[in-house]
Amino acid sequence: MTEFANREGIDGASVTAIGAFSEARVGWFDLVAKKYKPIVVKEQSEVLSLMGDVAQGDDGKASLHLHAVLGLQDGSLKGGHFLAGTVQPTLEVTITETIGHLRRKKRADLGIALISI
Repeated sequence: MTEFANREGIDGASVTAIGAFSEARVGWFDLVAKKYKPIVVKEQSEVLSLMGDVAQGDDGKASLHLHAVLGLQDGSLKGGHFLAGTVQPTLEVTITETIGHLRRKKRADLGIALISI
């Protein structure tokens, strides 16, 4: 998605997706440690919700911020900040550009980049 947003010059958009992953990593943000603690999903999961935005990062390139809710075979859920996933068999992604451009700036005090208005 990042490669697509860069290629198409998208610097402000909302993103939604549904589909499935054969494996994935989401994260829970530890504010004290200023980093994401990974939650690894090493099984087939349904992407029940993948949503977020595209903004322009400090480097001038597309910066994605996505959260995911993944459904497992037993009906339980895993969710958090989307870090990575292997699509299997499909992921249907909708990117809707915003009227205004979005700019994400790194916040050293938090350890993450946030949209700057």
